[in-house]
Amino acid sequence: MYNMQVKLAGFGILSLFLIMLVPVYAEVSEFSIEKNFYTNEEGLVFVGTEDEGRQLVSVLMTDPNGKESMIVSSMSNSDGIFQTVPKNVDDFFSIIGTYQFTAFTIQKDNGKIISLEYDGNKVSEPVKHVLQLNSIQDNIVEVERTITFTASITDSSSINAVYTLEDAPISATIDPVTGKFVWTPSKSYGSFEDVIYNFDIIVTVGDKEDRENISITVKKAFDEPVVEPKVEPVVEPKVEPVVEPKVEPVVEPKVEPVVEPKVEPVVEPTKSIVASFVDQTKDPQSYVDRYNNEPTYKEWFDENYSQYSSIYEAVGLEEPLQIPASFVDQTKDPQSYVDRYNNEPTYKEWFDENYSQYSSIYEAVGLEEPEFGICGEGTKLMNGVCTIVQKMIEKPWWQFW
Repeated sequence: MYNMQVKLAGFGILSLFLIMLVPVYAEVSEFSIEKNFYTNEEGLVFVGTEDEGRQLVSVLMTDPNGKESMIVSSMSNSDGIFQTVPKNVDDFFSIIGTYQFTAFTIQKDNGKIISLEYDGNKVSEPVKHVLQLNSIQDNIVEVERTITFTASITDSSSINAVYTLEDAPISATIDPVTGKFVWTPSKSYGSFEDVIYNFDIIVTVGDKEDRENISITVKKAFDEPVVEPKVEPVVEPKVEPVVEPKVEPVVEPKVEPVVEPKVEPVVEPTKSIVASFVDQTKDPQSYVDRYNNEPTYKEWFDENYSQYSSIYEAVGLEEPLQIPASFVDQTKDPQSYVDRYNNEPTYKEWFDENYSQYSSIYEAVGLEEPEFGICGEGTKLMNGVCTIVQKMIEKPWWQFW
């Protein structure tokens, strides 16, 4: 029993001794240089924090060739904050390139690592690149027209940037390497009004990401459908036949006056001066312009409103005269039509009956009408033509005898 107690006591003492031999070390949580950069003539100072307090912090340097050397150490205060004594830059920076520095308490593998760049004149922390997309302008496009642009990042030195889309139209694509965006919206993306599509362009480099929200407006693809009013069939008014009054045979020399039956006038149905599709708030000339410039609109009007002699009548405008008139052959001399009018009575009668809207044959063929002046001596203006008249010769008084 005694021996067992001795053994247990010895085992306890050994365990306590082993616990005392196992070191408890702190970890460096923050580590950097005191300023942004140091020149060759300045003293480099490291600062940082470890999580235990009152620990010896060592700084190990690894040069661009991979050679390691311990350069400085410092004791932290009760709050774990440490600051090394200044070390001249030109004392341990000799090779241009990137140096690594590790701050640790007990084990190097658990230390905090930073990198510094040396260019021969100064040492500084490497520039931290921020991943950011360049601004992308919103766009407007018509259906079946292609829109394209190229997304890019502000720091062109970044490599392995990957571009993607989020919530974009199905047919839109972006090249993951170059960032080139291409989209040709089909008619299925159009409507009777403008449609706005919002989506994100995303760029990633490693674990970094940036995104830009853009909008593309697809202009309306269709005009509002024209709803034609229902046209009731025109019912011609029934005209009662005219009944001639029965004339009684004349017996007496007195003749009764014949009373003609009263015939109601036939009222022809009238058509609306302005067609039903005309919006009274719009300029009527806009419909004429569409008719003259849009073949599909002209075809639609000609098929559905043939009761109107022209688009001008349908919208309530006076149709301008066609100069020259439709019967004029452009390859002929217009004066030939004037000559026929003046010399052929049947031609003159035909023109006056069918083209009364023109003030004269000159206007119809596109010629300026001549102005007739006062006829010369011995002539007289008759029916628009200067005609020679015979003048009576007066004799002196003495020749009458």
